[in-house]
Amino acid sequence: MAGIFTACTFREVGSAATPQNIASIENIDGTKLVYVRKIVVQCDMTVALATVTPVIRVSRATGVPIGGTTLSKGSFDTTTTANVNTIVRGQTASDGGALSGPTATAGDTLWQTFLMRVHTAVGQILMFDSEIVPILAMNTGKELILRQNQALLVQIVAAAGGSNAATNHYIVSIVWEEN
Repeated sequence: MAGIFTACTFREVGSAATPQNIASIENIDGTKLVYVRKIVVQCDMTVALATVTPVIRVSRATGVPIGGTTLSKGSFDTTTTANVNTIVRGQTASDGGALSGPTATAGDTLWQTFLMRVHTAVGQILMFDSEIVPILAMNTGKELILRQNQALLVQIVAAAGGSNAATNHYIVSIVWEEN
């Protein structure tokens, strides 16, 4: 049924690896289109960072992702239900749980941005929302459309050693519309 839906990953821990797949959204339906309206990434960086901050990258996956944790979908209107063929995957099935991210290969990069950088680990620093898709949509005047067997992949790409510390925590929130 048509509507606007959302899904959020659990709190995902950095792996110190690069790239690290942290979320994906895919459409495997041959009759429906998925319009991705927003992808927001938040980070709780837990260590001082003397190197370049990690980059969050959104790309078209070269195939439909597998693995990871299939996430629950919420609806903006409780009279609508998300299509079972729109699948959102995260990295883990519990907050801070074992890493088992979606397996997919990044294709063309659509947008990327730096995350936060802390020079000292003293005190609390709240990071702004890194809104990936709205920036892309505003700059092009178009929506991100997923047709049958298309997917978007969200990755952490460490620019230098230590920038994706295994103690960092990430949350990805995705909003989409189905027609």
